[in-house]
Amino acid sequence: MNNFLISSWDFSSGKAVPAANTSNEISAEHWYHCQRDAVGIREWLEKHPLPEAVIDSLLADDTRPRFEQYGSDCFLIILRGINLNEGAQPDDMLSLRIMWYKGALISTRKVPSKAVSMLIEQLQQGKGPDNLSALLVAIASGISERISTFLAPIDEQLNEIDVPKASDLQTLNALHSRLLRLRRYLKPQRYALEDLLSADLPALSSQVHHIKNCLDTVTRINESIEFFLDQINHLLAHINQEQAETMNRNTYLFSVVAGIFLPAGFFTGLLGVNIGGIPGIDNPFAFVIFCVGLLAVIALEVVILKKLRFI
Repeated sequence: MNNFLISSWDFSSGKAVPAANTSNEISAEHWYHCQRDAVGIREWLEKHPLPEAVIDSLLADDTRPRFEQYGSDCFLIILRGINLNEGAQPDDMLSLRIMWYKGALISTRKVPSKAVSMLIEQLQQGKGPDNLSALLVAIASGISERISTFLAPIDEQLNEIDVPKASDLQTLNALHSRLLRLRRYLKPQRYALEDLLSADLPALSSQVHHIKNCLDTVTRINESIEFFLDQINHLLAHINQEQAETMNRNTYLFSVVAGIFLPAGFFTGLLGVNIGGIPGIDNPFAFVIFCVGLLAVIALEVVILKKLRFI
């Protein structure tokens, strides 16, 4: 068996059975799930009359979700899913490339996908899809379901923040950044499914309604992400407004205090000039009289500021 081949299944009998064909040929009604960075996969693909662009897309390191059609019996769809592998960041989305070629389905991945792994487990138990078109829809639906499951706690987390505080700022910024990375791939994923549906492929004619449901799910996910981003922006704006109002109040308070003590500073500075003629220099009560005078000036300023509604 080729080292790049992770799993292969034969659907020609009307149900999925492990493929006995381990040759280099791509057989109709077969699903080949491959490791795209393994040695030998490019050579295996190049032995068949596949467009070079398709091979490059199947094996490229970084691609956005999209749909491309190459004739009536050859198309490529690239999807992105949540990375649920241990130690990985879920928003660091994994890529799954799926090619339909002359009745066969070829999928490639670099990082394992839980949606595909669980689908293979179902096939091993004699469950799951019984034809390739249903298999393709099951993969797309499984990816979308896991994205929805990942987003559910975010909805609950945001609903718990009734009145946002400065302590919530770090959490909200982290959620905002994560959702932006998800939106980067999920918007084009919606367009890819729309293109797949509008292509009206004969091979997928029996799955049109299921593809529409999958498209509706992706559309709902995108709408949820947009709603979450708007909600987070609103909460961040509320926090920023509270901080700005606090800053303005403090600045205003400091300005009032500085205005009150400005005359006192003027008089103390004036009387602190070290030259002759300073009044009260020989009077032992001069300092007390001066302090009382300053307090009277400050009290008068406070009264004036209150009448002018500055305080």
